[in-house]
Amino acid sequence: MFRCRAFILFALLLLAAPTAVRAETPSNLAGITLGDAAKSYKGRLALARERPVKNAPWMRRIPLKPDKYFSSGYVLVGTCAAPGRVARIKARYRDGSLDFFRRISGELLSRYGDPTEYKGELDGRIMGNKWGYIDPWTRPVSLIVQHVEGEDPEAGAGNTIKLTNWGLLEAERACWQERHPAPARKKGPTGGDHGYIPR
Repeated sequence: MFRCRAFILFALLLLAAPTAVRAETPSNLAGITLGDAAKSYKGRLALARERPVKNAPWMRRIPLKPDKYFSSGYVLVGTCAAPGRVARIKARYRDGSLDFFRRISGELLSRYGDPTEYKGELDGRIMGNKWGYIDPWTRPVSLIVQHVEGEDPEAGAGNTIKLTNWGLLEAERACWQERHPAPARKKGPTGGDHGYIPR
């Protein structure tokens, strides 16, 4: 009986070990680690070109400098809860071919197992996979790799990879909204007539 309890306790401790979680959860892409200060990556990021993100004032975008693997990309950093900390990394591969996408997808499958979601379209013009994880601090993390055929004005053709810590993004949004509450809405004319209801 004692041996059985000891074995169960050991198994539970092994499953709960933070090192096991860290080994399975990706946190680094293009030489940049989620949660790190962007300013510590002067060689990888064009810090002088930092810009606000439209409709998301709690985040700022910093371009990724091209290298032998990636032609472009960016990181999103916080402005409120943890200013300057990296919450998302997105990069476009230099090789935009379908063969390269298949090779990258195969390597991700080997390393991280089956994806949790298909991120593509039924017509096959956009193909991709998403993996979901929990980091050592129980924050959700996602990894998405996609291939786009043709010249999509939003996505652009080629292969992209994106690593996001949703816990960090949500903390930034919540912090910003707490510090910048939405103004109270003004009441309409008496009787509830707003000009669009028949009377």
